[in-house]
Amino acid sequence: MSDFKSQLGFQDCWSPPGRARTVRSPAAGYFSTGKKPDTGEVKKTEARGGSRGTTISAADKARLARVVSKAPEVMVKVSRPAKTDKSGNTIVVNRRTEGARVSAHIDYISRNGKLDVETSDGAILTGKEATADLYRDWMRRHDQARANGDATDRTRITTSIVFSMPGNTNATAVKDAVRVLAQQEFGGRHDYAMALHTDTKHPHVHLTVRTVGYDGVKLNLRKADLQHLRDTFAEKLRQRGVEAESTPRHARGVTRKGERTPVYKIRQRGITPYVDKAKQREVKRDMQDNGGRLPSQPWDGAIVERRNRVMKTYSAAAAVLAESPDPDDRALGRAVEAFSGRLTDVSTERAAMAHSVSVARTEGRSDVQRQPSVDRTQEKDRSGDDKRPERGRGPSRER
Repeated sequence: MSDFKSQLGFQDCWSPPGRARTVRSPAAGYFSTGKKPDTGEVKKTEARGGSRGTTISAADKARLARVVSKAPEVMVKVSRPAKTDKSGNTIVVNRRTEGARVSAHIDYISRNGKLDVETSDGAILTGKEATADLYRDWMRRHDQARANGDATDRTRITTSIVFSMPGNTNATAVKDAVRVLAQQEFGGRHDYAMALHTDTKHPHVHLTVRTVGYDGVKLNLRKADLQHLRDTFAEKLRQRGVEAESTPRHARGVTRKGERTPVYKIRQRGITPYVDKAKQREVKRDMQDNGGRLPSQPWDGAIVERRNRVMKTYSAAAAVLAESPDPDDRALGRAVEAFSGRLTDVSTERAAMAHSVSVARTEGRSDVQRQPSVDRTQEKDRSGDDKRPERGRGPSRER
């Protein structure tokens, strides 16, 4: 009799969706769909008729415990430079406008020299003159990169990344975690500077990286790079005694994407963003064209299918843990099963708006109240160097 045991995989829960591919449907036109994930480990378990012969690693048990106990989720955002100025005029990317942007950004993260700024070589810059010297040095390096052909007038001089945690998190631990992360991912390859902000609801660190590296390769962060940075940030925090997780939205049963920062700030001022009005008009038009009902979209079915796979994976884990001789494992199994049972809501923003339209019509009103997004932990912004995509690199995967 074989003692072989397979290990239950959590690709459906903890891995981001696969790289999207564009397909064409004669009925629906063009739409995007995610790559089908590998669920081989779960299928092997089902083929044996249950959870016997399947194990869960200690690392996955620890992560399951953090997920079901709702450990704080880290936030990592790559800021997208503004495309228009305060007057609404389009900003043309060139050395002058980039220089002005970088200067203003350094002033912002240093609060005009009032906060210390730490650089990639370990120097602590204090005061307006010191941060101005940093700006001049980076502009000189940018000009050298342009002269060497490693940058053009349209190359972004810096890439700005924000690392944030909830308000009750130790701010010093947040800064220490980002310092170690920055050295690991960018040290010896890119110049960078960082500053801790504690004057908002959430302690956060601004990490500004010079886009062109020492070898001339540009930093070009993609979605996978952002997830890698989230995972690394959470790991560094846990090493410092701070409970933190970095799971994708679907692993926590969250359907709606987080809001972009400009939209969030507009809403905070009590103003309805233009994007809300556009979505509301689209929902009303779709309902009118479909007999008062919101037509289904290709992604609606994909959301349900993915949620079912996530719940199935969690249920499989609960079954494995329930058979463990360890009482702690069995307790975790019960918590996982309860957590999985709460993941049944797959409503989207469009569906919430359609419901509001129906209620407004029933009550004889014409207004539509937007349902706010419930999750802003995983930002979808990323910054590129140029308007045209170019081959660059993300953070180092070396440990």
